[in-house]
Amino acid sequence: MIKSTRAAAMMLLMLLLFILPVTSIHAAGNLLQNPGFEDGEEGAPSGWTKDMWIAGDNSGLLSVQSEDVHSGNKAAVIENLEPNHLKWVQTIAVSANSYYKISGYVKIVSTAGEGLGANIFPVGIGGGYPATKDTAGDWQYLEFYGQTGPGQKELGIGAALGGYASLIQGKAYFDDLSVEQVDAAPGGASVISLDSGAAAAQNGSGKAAETPHKVSPAKLLLLSAVFSVFFAFFYNRAFRSDRLLKQPDVIYTRWLYVVFGAALILRIWIGLTAQGYQNDMNTFIAWGQRLVDLGPGKFYEKGYFADYPPGYLYILYVLSLIRGLFGFAHGSGGENLLFKLPAIVSDLILGWLIYRAGRKKLGSGVSIGLMLLFLFNPAVLMDSAAWGQADSFFLVFLLLSILCASEQGFVRSAIFFALATLIKPQALIFTPVLLFAFYHHRAWKQLAVGALYGLGIFAVLAAPFFWNNGGLGGLIDLYKGTLSSYPYSTVNAFNLYALTDPMWASIDSMWLGITYRAWGFIFILVAVALAAYYSFLKDRKDLSKSFFIGMVLIIVVFVFGTKMHERYMYPALILCLFTYIESRDRRFLTLFLGFTLTQYLNVGYTLAHLNAGNNPPSDGIVLVTAIANIALALYMLYVGYSVYVRKNIKELASPATPSEKYDADIELAEGIRPLAKSVRAGRFKLQRKDWIWMLGITAVYAALALFHLGSTKAPETLWEPAASGESFYVDLGQSRQLERVNIFGGVGTGKFKLEFSESPDVWNSPLDVNEDVGNVFIWKSQPLNVAARYVKLTVTSPGFTLNEMAFYEQGGGKTPLPVASVTPDGAAAKRGQPSNLFDEQSIIPENSGFMNSTYFDEIYHARTAYEYAHGIVPYENTHPPLGKLLISVGMELFGVNPFGWRIIGTLFGIAMLPLIYIMALRLFKKSLYAALAAGLFALDFMHFTQTRISTIDVYGVFFIMLMFYFMQRYFTMNFYRVPLRQTLVPLFWSGLFFGIGVASKWIVIYGGAGLAIMLALGLFERYREYKAAGRLLSEGRVGDQELKAACHTAVGSFWKNTIITLLSCLLFFVIIPGIIYSLSFIPVLSVSADGYTFKGLIQAQKNMYDYHSQLVATHPFASSWWEWPFMKRPVWFFSGGEGLPEGQVSSIVTMGNPLIWWTGVFAMLAAVWFTVKRKDKNLYMIWIGFFSQYVPWMLVPRETFLYHYFAMVPFMILAIVYIMKLFDSKYPEARYMRYAYVAGAALLFVLFYPVLSGMQVSKEYVDVMLRWFPSWVF
Repeated sequence: MIKSTRAAAMMLLMLLLFILPVTSIHAAGNLLQNPGFEDGEEGAPSGWTKDMWIAGDNSGLLSVQSEDVHSGNKAAVIENLEPNHLKWVQTIAVSANSYYKISGYVKIVSTAGEGLGANIFPVGIGGGYPATKDTAGDWQYLEFYGQTGPGQKELGIGAALGGYASLIQGKAYFDDLSVEQVDAAPGGASVISLDSGAAAAQNGSGKAAETPHKVSPAKLLLLSAVFSVFFAFFYNRAFRSDRLLKQPDVIYTRWLYVVFGAALILRIWIGLTAQGYQNDMNTFIAWGQRLVDLGPGKFYEKGYFADYPPGYLYILYVLSLIRGLFGFAHGSGGENLLFKLPAIVSDLILGWLIYRAGRKKLGSGVSIGLMLLFLFNPAVLMDSAAWGQADSFFLVFLLLSILCASEQGFVRSAIFFALATLIKPQALIFTPVLLFAFYHHRAWKQLAVGALYGLGIFAVLAAPFFWNNGGLGGLIDLYKGTLSSYPYSTVNAFNLYALTDPMWASIDSMWLGITYRAWGFIFILVAVALAAYYSFLKDRKDLSKSFFIGMVLIIVVFVFGTKMHERYMYPALILCLFTYIESRDRRFLTLFLGFTLTQYLNVGYTLAHLNAGNNPPSDGIVLVTAIANIALALYMLYVGYSVYVRKNIKELASPATPSEKYDADIELAEGIRPLAKSVRAGRFKLQRKDWIWMLGITAVYAALALFHLGSTKAPETLWEPAASGESFYVDLGQSRQLERVNIFGGVGTGKFKLEFSESPDVWNSPLDVNEDVGNVFIWKSQPLNVAARYVKLTVTSPGFTLNEMAFYEQGGGKTPLPVASVTPDGAAAKRGQPSNLFDEQSIIPENSGFMNSTYFDEIYHARTAYEYAHGIVPYENTHPPLGKLLISVGMELFGVNPFGWRIIGTLFGIAMLPLIYIMALRLFKKSLYAALAAGLFALDFMHFTQTRISTIDVYGVFFIMLMFYFMQRYFTMNFYRVPLRQTLVPLFWSGLFFGIGVASKWIVIYGGAGLAIMLALGLFERYREYKAAGRLLSEGRVGDQELKAACHTAVGSFWKNTIITLLSCLLFFVIIPGIIYSLSFIPVLSVSADGYTFKGLIQAQKNMYDYHSQLVATHPFASSWWEWPFMKRPVWFFSGGEGLPEGQVSSIVTMGNPLIWWTGVFAMLAAVWFTVKRKDKNLYMIWIGFFSQYVPWMLVPRETFLYHYFAMVPFMILAIVYIMKLFDSKYPEARYMRYAYVAGAALLFVLFYPVLSGMQVSKEYVDVMLRWFPSWVF
């Protein structure tokens, strides 16, 4: 075989040498003028211009210095004396749709702050280029690639310290900048768009987008879930099914044809339609064409970028010949598919190798299942058919090498390893696998022969490229250059270093006092040491564990090593499967699923960002995936120890025997046995102690929530002018030295002008005042410093409403000046009269604050509630109306004042406590745990703050709790055991509250998915009982007459009951909610120009959807979903400073109780595990409710806030109580821990109460005791 292989290789080589012609090519030079800042006068280098975000010599300096340079005699200097964004800028001519390499050297002197560090950037592009804050006292090289847009002729290049909206303080040097045009970017490098016109593309209104569109992981997460279900089917059912395991060989053969055909068709479709990473495709195409044009001898010509070894270049050469033969146009789907074909065909070969190996060890049925899990694996499809990378092609040779080594075919193993190394240098990571195998079997002769053949083939295939191009030294330099390229902590690999620093941190940056370069070297040694441990400890000659050793090497190096790309863990997937085939331990299948999901998310998320022109940010997807990779790596090491050291093999469960199937059917059938009369008669009732606990906790909380909720007094009379020019003047009785005027504004926006005089004839000192959106129901103070007896107000722009005004004299204290008279100009106002602005002077507060004014989003929701009640076209229309209608009820009952617009929400918050008490009592069956749930909810910070502010979140959360409460009641009922009509009652209430909730806020729709899941799970359980009853009856083995009758009932009623239930749900969850939702819009649309119409109703929904889906605004207190459980960014609702003593503050911040939230997220994960493991199906509501509200926020690309987590808090608290209950049952003597937990939560509530309630407290107390982290700003 070796001879024939060698002969074939030589013939192929000779053919290529005859075909490949030889020419030459020259790289373009540096397009920048004066790239080293050498020319020009001092401080003004020729070709460069200064640009400052904050101008002025006190803010920053741009200059040139000669004391510290990278080369030549000068270097540019940028010094930000305060947080700023300063830059040297130059504009150059470029070609459209072309690639450019942009690079340069920077040296950081100092930086301070969290802004963007020193960077070289394309002007007008928001991100995607590297930046650094620390160069360890040396010059650091920065480099990135970009592509110009269609029709682009110019490009601005800047050397900057800081970035757009990312200011920083510090000093940095810049030297030897370069912009070079290249044929294509190197494989794996991210390419950003250099087209600032495209980056600022205008929308339909002509307004430029304010921020780049965020990449949504929705499709990635959805496909991950689909594959998880696919995997679970094989893991739990198919691998235990005779239908898969016990078929004739002819059936398996037919299945193979179908599977391979479907896999090929799917890949062709993806290859044609998926965008992939066009930069890699262009690189492969350029390399192939270069070989066709120049031949191998000139391919690695100096100055040309090519970091692939020669192995895959032969394939690219053949593909380029085919491309030319068929005339595929550049950029066409056919061209892309052609260059993806090697990876696609390699996928199929790998699938065949899985089947071949699995059939010998596990049988044809299991091997087909494993092959399906690989061929239809989203990570595999993403890498080959979508991205178009060569990893599968490389993996064929690597896998054959390890496979041959495990079968003691050492010579063949060495040959395949040489070929793998010739394709990708990453093969060198697996060198210990072969060395250990050779050593354990003392196969020195085979080692020598294998090395001879392997190196020989390697040299023969590499020779045409390096014979006249550096020889062996050139080949070594290629591998050295490839292995040393990308000197960064991580190159889009979601691993350990994605958690320690932003990705693409310099490899010479420090972490824990050690450079990333050193960490990478350390973990390579760790990987080899672990591989040696598993190889040498026991059964050294058992080479079946070679696949696991390969797993250890690649996973440890990927997760803990540096310079890793997103795709480098790809071999671990097939190694997981081969390790399972050899060991039969099912935990390797679990690892296969875990690494599939993390690899798919890593590659897919990176690809989406690269195609958007940037690298993935350090967001939740990245961080969670990185943490998962670390956890999976540690679990892999544990499983390896269990399997290969302790010999503890956990195989998949065998197919059930007839006896086991019968017992399972009996167990299911017991669930449909009629309930005993005592059970049917027993109803859920609150005992005396329940009432005491529930009302006691509620009463204490209610007193605290209503205390200082808001003033019950606010100006009620108003004046709303009708037209511009309308005016009145005020006589203060005598001349006064005016200090300020306080104004309480109503709804609407507009402008007016204040003028002053000693007589009502001549006016001077005009002052323009804006009544904008933020002035609604707020006392605002306007400084004056003018002497006057008369004050005139003239309307500049009507549309505003004023409720009260008060003038104050300098030195006159906090008492408003009396008004002698108010003289209007005679024009008819739209509402009220000017004198109304001075008729409630006695209720004017000394200072503005949350007690007498709106704060945060109350300026929208309280205002809209007022507009609903008064028939005014509402300003805010971004949420459904019902929540604001509920707010208006309080305003009608208690007046248009802070107490009035907050009271209803507060009462709903109070009502949440008895509600969660009853929920917990039904779930856990003990008053103690119900009291714990209510108590912890009362002690949660967010529950306190979110229910005391006049926003609509509280209503949505309240109805979410109610609808899940009633759905859980339905879930525990069985229409075989109770009349069907009784099971429909809780469904009705659940649907009703779902409709009311959706009419309050759209987040309730998210919970609707959870309701659907619970309904489906309940009906599926009835279906399983129905099938079990049918099997028992058909077997005739049921002797228990009561059970037999129940089985007949189940068989005869399942379909009827199911259809009635589903039709009822259509009524309860679609029709009734639709009616409620439509009716809630009557107050909104009836005041519009067209009135309440169906068209107007639909348009209102479209407007709301467009607002939320197209919102690109930023906010300083925004935070992402992954930050919420850890409260990285609390939302500062209110900050009062007016009238406070020196050193005192008044704040309101919304955040969670740290003890509850930081333990709650882990309690929720534990609740998922234990409820599933213990089959506590009645408790599934805890995590279904949580995740149905949480997961959708992971898919939302717009800015989000910590208070969006509020809907998850009740379920998180139920999870905490559930874990406490389990802990009590196992460790009853540790009851004191639950009391300590509650006491800790209570202590934190008391500690943080001042910043939850607006209580006046010293600033030092807040800064020292409460601001635990820099991001906690309040």
